[in-house]
Order: sequence, then C-alpha cells, then structure tokens
Amino acid sequence: GKCLVMAAGFLLQFASAPAVVAPRRHPAVVGRASTIGGTPAVTDRTAVGTLSLPSLGIGTIAWNGKTEEDKARIAGVAAAAQARGLDFFDTAERYGASPLSLIPAALAGLGLPVDKSYLGGDCESNLAEWGRGATVATKFTPTPWRRQASDVVDAARGSCERLGVDSIDLYQLHMPDIIQPFRAFGVVDRKDEIYWDGLAEAYKSGLIRNVGVSNYGGALLERAQEHLARQGVPLVSNQIAFNLLCRREGSLATLEKGNELGVRTLAYYPLAMGLLTGKLAARNLRQAVLEKRVSPQRAADLCRYLEGGSGGTAGDIPRNGVLPLLEAVSDVAAARSKTPAQVALNWVMCKGAIPVGGASSVSQVEDNLGALGWRLEPSEVGQLDAAADDLPFDFKGAGFQTTDSKFVGYGFERWVLN
Repeated sequence: GKCLVMAAGFLLQFASAPAVVAPRRHPAVVGRASTIGGTPAVTDRTAVGTLSLPSLGIGTIAWNGKTEEDKARIAGVAAAAQARGLDFFDTAERYGASPLSLIPAALAGLGLPVDKSYLGGDCESNLAEWGRGATVATKFTPTPWRRQASDVVDAARGSCERLGVDSIDLYQLHMPDIIQPFRAFGVVDRKDEIYWDGLAEAYKSGLIRNVGVSNYGGALLERAQEHLARQGVPLVSNQIAFNLLCRREGSLATLEKGNELGVRTLAYYPLAMGLLTGKLAARNLRQAVLEKRVSPQRAADLCRYLEGGSGGTAGDIPRNGVLPLLEAVSDVAAARSKTPAQVALNWVMCKGAIPVGGASSVSQVEDNLGALGWRLEPSEVGQLDAAADDLPFDFKGAGFQTTDSKFVGYGFERWVLN
C-alpha cells in the first residue's frame, strides 16, 4: 500500500511548470573524433588498478533489449564502441531486473520462505556476446539474505558464468548495505565488513582481478580501503553520481578523498540524464510520455530541471532551471568547436574521474568519443565551476532513478556521501 501511494504521488507531481526562456543557440559543430587508427580512446587512457581503461566508459543499464530489433541495435552500438577504442563497459548483476524484484530481498530479510534466486543478470549475459574482448566491470548487490563472505564469492562466480569469463576485470559492491527492512523498528544489521571480506576472498581466489565499491562516501571509502589493505587487497575504484549538476552533498568531497587515497572515481550520470547535452526539451519529453517512451515520473522531473517547478525527485527548482549553466557550457563548447556533451564529459575528466555514460546509438558513441584526446584549460574549468555554483540546487536524479538511493520494492533506501 505504501508503495502504491508513493507511485501515485509521483504521477500527481507531473504538473505544469512556469514558462522557460529559450537558450542561446550557437552554430552547430561536429566535434567528433575519427575512428579506427586515429581514435583518441587508444591513447587517452587511465590506470585503474591493473587495468588500462579509456578515460571514458560506457554504462550498460539500458542494454537489455526486449525485441530482436533492440538487441541488434545495442549489438551494433557495442561493436562500434569497441572499434573506436571505447572498450570499457560497466554493468551489474542487477541490470535487467525491475526494482520490484527486490521485494523478495525484503521478505527474505523477515525470514519468510520466498524465491531469492533472481536478481537480474540479463545485461551480464548479453555482454558475454556484445562485450567479448572488452574490459567489463560488474557489481554485487547487498541484500538481507546475503550474510556471509562466501555469498560474495558465489555471486562473483555467477557473474563470471553469465559474462563467459574465468575472472572479472573489476568487481564492485553496488552500494553500502542499505537494504534494512527492520530499520523502522530500530533494528539495523549492517554487513559491509562481511562483504569486504568476500571481495578479498574472491580476489585471492582469482575470480576477480580488481576490487571496487560504489556509492561510498569518503569516510566509508577510507574504512573499506583500510579493511582490505589489512588482507593485502587494493581498493582501486569508487563509482558515484558526479557531474556539473551533481557536486554538492558530498560528491565532490568524495571524489577528492578518492584522489587523496589513490582510489579512482568512476562517475555515473556524467551528463545528468541528458540535461547537460543541451538536447533535451520539455515539449519533447511530454510528447514522449504520451507515446509511452518515457515514464511520467522521469519526464516530470526532467521538465522541472529544464523549466523550474517543485515536487518529485528534483525538488524545488527555480524558474529556467539549468539554463544558466547550459549557456556557460555552450559558450565553452562553441569556443572549442565541441558539443556541450563533450565539454561536460571533459569537465568530469579534469576533476580526475572517469565518466561512465550510457550510449544507445552509434552517433552517441561518436559524439562521446569527441570528449577524449584533449582537456579543458583551468580557466575554462573555473568558468564552468562558477556557473554551477550559481545554481541553488543539485541534480538528484529523475523518477525512480536517483543519485542517493535505490528503490527496493517497499520504498527507497538511501546512502549519504557526506
């Protein structure tokens, strides 16, 4: 019942927003790099543990095609990315599953006899074909029924089987142990250290080559590093939401702490769900809802960021939303003969992180590729920082996809970076 009330609330929040001023438009620029032979992804690379990765990764949460046409399209995107040197794909055992499938996790935590077997894994299975020859990172999902270090080892073995590999290039904990069904009754059973022990066992057994975490704030990151170091296991990465619109509430501080510790930050939502591309328009989002291509909750939140408004995941956004920042990004892009998306991705790299963005078409792969092989000048980074600082809000996600929580069937469970 609580879940239904929450869903209904999201739908009711899809209300009209104040008028928006159109952004200044610059002449179209190509800003794309050449392909095989001259691709900057071959030379613009970053060391993460034992891996040499392109300084731009590809997230695969949407690579679970439901139709043969979708599967063929995604296979083509993956092939095009690898041909251009973008051979780092990030996935998770959860990708391909619905949020409601975590309801059994909550029920199992209550000791009820429910099926605990399905966590997803469809994207991993697809990458056995589409990602063959690439560097693939995947993730372990903390759940109430996983209570031993051996559960991490078993899960890593399952991911190996689905990916069709003997060992995983980079294995990450998807989030802190936040799924706590008894929290409302004052009972919290955190198993983070048990999961760190499981990572160490999987690493020493050869199932995983490198160890990472996700959605860890600086304090927890340091604890995890120290715990693993005592067992001779290096912690090489931490994946968090980070972009020009998502720097407050601990994101930037966590990245800086990672730099201090020698733990590389992987940045998901580097383009803030498309808001930083300059291509999203509120009228198109509303039309996409009518055509059932975008959920009402997600579209309503994205429209709030674009136009201003209150409610939903976005919260209170002033009139014209992200427009002042988009104008600053567009100014830098025009001076650089780059696209706004390329500038926004490059800004993430300049902060010391590897952006991990989605790609649903070959043209998107090519546009993202243009973010590599160069870096913004410090003055340009400062210009973008100042424009972002002037906004009185942060990007918090849209709909049921947020930057600080997971929808786990019975509600949202949150983590805190700061």
